[in-house]
Amino acid sequence: MDQELQANSCTHFNTQKLPSLTDPNDPLCWSTPWKWTVLMNGVAYAFNGAVTGPMMAGGMIQLSEFFGKSLTYLTYANGATLICQGFGNLLWMPLAVKYGRRPVYLLSNFLMGVACIWLAIASETTYVPFIIGRAFLGLFEAPIEAIVPSTVTDIFYLHERGEKISIYGLGVMRWAFFIVAISIFINQITLIFAMPETKFIGARPQIQPSRLSSDEKVETGNSKTEFTHFERASNDGGSVQSQVSKKSYLQSLAFCPVTDHSVSLRKTFLRPFVLMTYPTVLCPYLFNSGAQGLIFISPFIGSLVGTYLCGPLADNIANWATKKNRGIREPEMRLPTCAIAVVLTFVGALIAALTYQAHTHWAGPIVGFGVLSAGAQMGATLAMAYSLDCHKELSGELMVTISCLKSLIAWIWTWVINDWIASDGIAVVFMTIAAVNVAVYLTTIIFYFKGKSFRMWIHNANLMKKVGLE
Repeated sequence: MDQELQANSCTHFNTQKLPSLTDPNDPLCWSTPWKWTVLMNGVAYAFNGAVTGPMMAGGMIQLSEFFGKSLTYLTYANGATLICQGFGNLLWMPLAVKYGRRPVYLLSNFLMGVACIWLAIASETTYVPFIIGRAFLGLFEAPIEAIVPSTVTDIFYLHERGEKISIYGLGVMRWAFFIVAISIFINQITLIFAMPETKFIGARPQIQPSRLSSDEKVETGNSKTEFTHFERASNDGGSVQSQVSKKSYLQSLAFCPVTDHSVSLRKTFLRPFVLMTYPTVLCPYLFNSGAQGLIFISPFIGSLVGTYLCGPLADNIANWATKKNRGIREPEMRLPTCAIAVVLTFVGALIAALTYQAHTHWAGPIVGFGVLSAGAQMGATLAMAYSLDCHKELSGELMVTISCLKSLIAWIWTWVINDWIASDGIAVVFMTIAAVNVAVYLTTIIFYFKGKSFRMWIHNANLMKKVGLE
C-alpha cells in the first residue's frame, strides 16, 4: 500500500477493529455481560480515586483550624494531589502499554488504599505529613485518568465507546479517608477476580481499502460504493494458521499475562510530549478546564444529563452522520453535540453567578451548578472521545497527555482561584471563565470543517518518526 493510500486509510477510511478469528482470548470476543463487568469494575476503580480529591471540601475549615494554616495552604494540598496525579501517568501508562493494564490496576489500587490510610492518620498529626500524603495519593491514583478509557478502547467497538466513556466520567476527614480506603480494598478484591488483562497483542483480521484497477470507477449517488474487503493478517504480516486455545479463568488471573516486547518504554514515555503538539489533542481538551475548576463536586443530576448528551446522544448523531456518509466514519461527526455543551456551560455559569451575587434562594445557584456541570461533563467527554477517535493507536499515551494538561491547568487554578474570587467577586470569575469556555468551544467549528486536514497533516508530518518514537 503506497503512502497516499495509507494516509487515506488513517483519515477517510475510519474503520473499526475486528475481533480475532483465531484467538478466543481477544477482549473484543468477550461476552457483553463480561465486558460490562470489566467496565463497571474500572468505573469503581476510577470513582474511588476521583472522590479522594473533592472530599476535602467538606473539611477544609476544620483542617485549617487544626493545622493552624490558612485556607490557601489547604488548597495547596489539593494542588499537590492534582499535579502528581497528572504527571504520575508518565510513570504508570508506559508500564500499562508494555506490560498490560491488569498489573497497573492492581498495584495502583493497592497503593491508593495505603495512601488513604496514611492520610487518615496524618489528618490528626501535622500539615507536612498531610500534604506529602496528598502528593503520594495523587501519584498512586494517577492511572484513573488514563487507564479506564484505554480499557474501553480495548474491549468495545467504535460506535459503543461514547456511551462507555461518559459512564466512566461519572466515575469528613479522618473517617472519610478510612471509608474510602475500605471501598478501595473491596475494589482491590473485585479487580483481582474480575479485571482480566484487556490489552491484546494477538492476530486480528484487518479491513483495508479495496484496490481498484485504473479502468475501474467508483460510482456515487444512489449506488452503493464498495471501499473495503476483509483480509486476515497477523501482527508480523504473515498468515494465521493455528487456532489458539482459550485460557482458563484461573489463567486469566495471572498478574502480568501480557508483555509486549515490541514496545519501547523509552519511546512510550516520550510520545506524550510529542502529542502535545497535535492540534486534535491540545485544543479540544481545553473545553471544560475552567468550568470544572469552579466547583468541587458537580451536581449529580447535571452530570447524568451531561452523560446522556455526550454519550448515547452523541453516538446516535455520529452513527446517523456515518450512514449519510456511505458508512465512512469520521471523528468530527461527534463534534456537533458541542453546540448543546456551549449553551449549557454559558447558561449554567450565568444562572449560578447572578443568583449567588444577588443572594437569591439557594435553589438558584444549585440549578446553575447543575446546568454548568452538564456542560462540563460534555466538554470533558467529547474532547476525550474525539481525541481517542483521531489517535486510537496511541490511546495510552494520549490519555497521559490529556491528564498532564488537565492536572497542570487545575494545579495552577488552585493557586489563583481564592484570591481572584476575593478580589473581583464570584460573578466576574464565573462569567470570565464562561466566556473563555465559549470561545474555546467555538473552535470546534474549525475542527468540524478542517479536522480531516489536521489529521492528514499529522500523518504526513509523522512527528513520532522524526523524533525516533515510532
